[in-house]
Amino acid sequence: MTGFPDNYRYERKFAIVDASIAEVEQHVRHHPALFFPEYAPRIVNNIYLDTPDLRNYRQNVDGHSHRAKLRARWYGPLFGAVPQAVLEQKCKRGHLGTKQSARLAPFEFGQQASALGVRRWLETSSLPENLHHEIQSAEPTLVNLYRRQYFRSHNRQVRLTIDSALTFFRFQRHANSFLTRVEVRALVVLELKYSAAASEEAAAVANHLPFRMTRMSKYVFGLNAVGGQ
Repeated sequence: MTGFPDNYRYERKFAIVDASIAEVEQHVRHHPALFFPEYAPRIVNNIYLDTPDLRNYRQNVDGHSHRAKLRARWYGPLFGAVPQAVLEQKCKRGHLGTKQSARLAPFEFGQQASALGVRRWLETSSLPENLHHEIQSAEPTLVNLYRRQYFRSHNRQVRLTIDSALTFFRFQRHANSFLTRVEVRALVVLELKYSAAASEEAAAVANHLPFRMTRMSKYVFGLNAVGGQ
């Protein structure tokens, strides 16, 4: 597609509530695109950051075609030492998305974490100037985690991920105990990721999935679930 840099890709989601994770996995394994596991499954942890007036949340809810999302992400256990994490700013233009990532300093994420502690963590990390600017007006608003599985089509044109066991925590400005959690076991999120050049292939993949494509933001869903909007 002309007008977009090469690092933009399509991201199309299916929020599935009428099939179990086992049924979703079975459809992927028997798909004619011959999807194969690309990586081992792992737990994804995110701290989402937003402005005090929730600008990113509201842009998504209002359906802005140009919108952004800021999060710190790491893999493995949620609590404890975090030796490798990244700060990601994800930008969307309609169904097209790209992201900029920067490595963060090692961190200890405990059950008494505070917004001030997260801010200090980010500010002591070596960030590009534009990301350093973004965190100046941002504060943590939501923590979530889920189990992600990674697949790729046999011709390697389409990536597919399956997210399950979604769990959300509201991030308070001061001390957090993270005792109040919202677990959404009935929801499975399947996502297709592909370049503009693979649009025809991706359309064929979507047509062979017995699920309805939907608009789905885990940040918006999670903030609504914990009553933080």
